[in-house]
Amino acid sequence: MTAPIFAMIPCRKGSQRVLNKNTRPLPRYPGGLLELKLRQIFASKELAGVVLSTDDPLCIEIAQGLQRPGRSLTIVERPEHLAVADTLDAFVDYVPTIMPPGAVAWMHVTSPFFDENCMDRAVQHYRQGVADGEGDSLMGVSRIQSFLWDETGCVSHDRALAKWPQTQDLRPLYEVNSTIFVMDRDLMVGHRDRIGDRPILHHVDRKNAFDIDWPDDFTLLQHFLAAEDAVEAPPFADRLATGA
Repeated sequence: MTAPIFAMIPCRKGSQRVLNKNTRPLPRYPGGLLELKLRQIFASKELAGVVLSTDDPLCIEIAQGLQRPGRSLTIVERPEHLAVADTLDAFVDYVPTIMPPGAVAWMHVTSPFFDENCMDRAVQHYRQGVADGEGDSLMGVSRIQSFLWDETGCVSHDRALAKWPQTQDLRPLYEVNSTIFVMDRDLMVGHRDRIGDRPILHHVDRKNAFDIDWPDDFTLLQHFLAAEDAVEAPPFADRLATGA
């Protein structure tokens, strides 16, 4: 029998860049990003349930309003000392203590287009990858093949060999986009991390990795969702990918 995989959603009250971004109402989703993410998880075929970790009474109210028979949703009030900035390492240690046995699919509400289909593909990749010895955990990444510099100069390629090579010929790099991390709960305890020694790199397309991190991101999401309500239009994530 395949071991269950449970989603874990951290939803802290404080937001340093976008005020109340987890719960700010959106077109079709009065419970905001949190409601959208919970509905996506409920639609997943691969996830056995979801644990919401929050210190926000409004998050609790929204989640309780979505509880229905057949939906495995556990709400855990986060301790105050783990609900402030710069406590990620301590929170990683805490997460296994609130999760049921099996693997943990750690996701964030700020990835609104990482939907149930994306979740299911990632979980399937994790299961197959672990079975095949590809790795011991999984994380969502975005592939980067572009001209990259840091303060010391070019880091993407050797300009002594070619100043401007074709970008498709550059060695790809992978940015962790935080769409999903998957790891066995007991392995999390041993590593004190949300990835193991050999994480499987699960590529997520730019459109599905779109992240709400700044006020402009939230405004863009609101505009496109409202436009989809007003007229029949292709899904926002598809338009984002094409620049439409």
